[in-house]
Amino acid sequence: MRATARRRAVVAVMARYPETGKVKTRLAPALGPDGAAALHRELAAHCVGRVRPLEITGEARVEIHHDGGSNAALRDWLGGWPQLVPQVEGDLGHRLDAALSRAIRSGAPAAIVLGSDCPAARATHVRAALRRLDAQDVVIGPAEDGGYWLLGVSAEAAPRALPALFAGIEWGGPDVLQQTLQRADAASLRVGLVDRLGDVDRPEDLECWRAERLREHTPPTTVSVVIPALDEADRVAAAVGSAIDGGAFEVIVVDGGSRDDTARVAAAAGARVLSAASGRAHQMNAGAATATGDALVFLHADTRLPKGFAGRVCEALGGAGTSGGSFTWGTDDTPLAGLFNLAGRVRVAVFRVPYGDQALFLRRRAFEDLGGYPEQPVMEDWELAQRLRRMGALRVLPERTLTSSRRWTQAGLVRPTLAYLGIIAGYRLGIDPGVLDGWRQG
Repeated sequence: MRATARRRAVVAVMARYPETGKVKTRLAPALGPDGAAALHRELAAHCVGRVRPLEITGEARVEIHHDGGSNAALRDWLGGWPQLVPQVEGDLGHRLDAALSRAIRSGAPAAIVLGSDCPAARATHVRAALRRLDAQDVVIGPAEDGGYWLLGVSAEAAPRALPALFAGIEWGGPDVLQQTLQRADAASLRVGLVDRLGDVDRPEDLECWRAERLREHTPPTTVSVVIPALDEADRVAAAVGSAIDGGAFEVIVVDGGSRDDTARVAAAAGARVLSAASGRAHQMNAGAATATGDALVFLHADTRLPKGFAGRVCEALGGAGTSGGSFTWGTDDTPLAGLFNLAGRVRVAVFRVPYGDQALFLRRRAFEDLGGYPEQPVMEDWELAQRLRRMGALRVLPERTLTSSRRWTQAGLVRPTLAYLGIIAGYRLGIDPGVLDGWRQG
């Protein structure tokens, strides 16, 4: 079942409209009232954007619970995608209780609230918190100042948890987390903790925001290439060699149980070789989990990268608003290469989404925030590319990858092309990927 068909958890981001003199007042001595408001505007938009991948993947519905500001002003600030919910009146505890209660009443299996001033918070943290709620009643993300930046409850535990967690807390003090844990213990609630992170409330907190902003805007400098392989002993060395020659920081070949010498050949060519269960999405996720480069390139084992590809990837990902990209598809091992290359250009022009044989690339942090490739037997590259496109621009670079034409030389041009077009159409119509995999095998 596709993620969007399941009941979704709710992630409620608590955000105050950035009105001068009413936000981040403890930063005003260092930044001035206007500077404090400007920082809040940028920081909250950053935090909202960092949880957007959960909305894109269908794992959660993201809501912005706002204090102040018109809908038009909020849309101008945060974009058109999140659902806007006005905060209720009352202290912080009352507002948090109302946000969680609303989500649970809507039928959500779990609900999380988080602040909008924690620059290090990412979709990966919130995803980990949601998973903890499969076994825990309550999940909390401790903050460096003694409070918390995230709190979540499961629907099953909400009737017991919500009355206990927010009453009588000394909000704004250094013991918010301790008092909350004491109340959870008194109510016999099972509590799980996720990463301790810092929020930005005081001048001494500004450095963590500057560091995060620098990390976000600095182009990647190292590229990891991940190659899923199965029975590719005749071709994998060329793929590995093209990655090494093109400037890869590391090359990881993930063997899916080959019956030939794929693993040995890949290692001899200079790759680090891992073993994983067969399945391209599973293999690529396994390789990415061990990668250490700033950027990831996913390369098919029968495809060669262009010269100097690593520099081009880093340059492209350093562009403002770019979420990922690929190279132009090509082949050179058939007399019909010109025809095949034209077909590849038409494919991209029509569907406007790069495929896996074009060497999809993106920042490693973006890949992690999106949860990696969806674990499905077909169209995993299409799905990841579509998700990336919702996060920003996808750039198709003019340099060509060179893919073996064996699929067409063995089966002809028409039959594989019609099969792929049928799979694409079926997927877009919502047909289960397992059924579509049968079409491909047939």
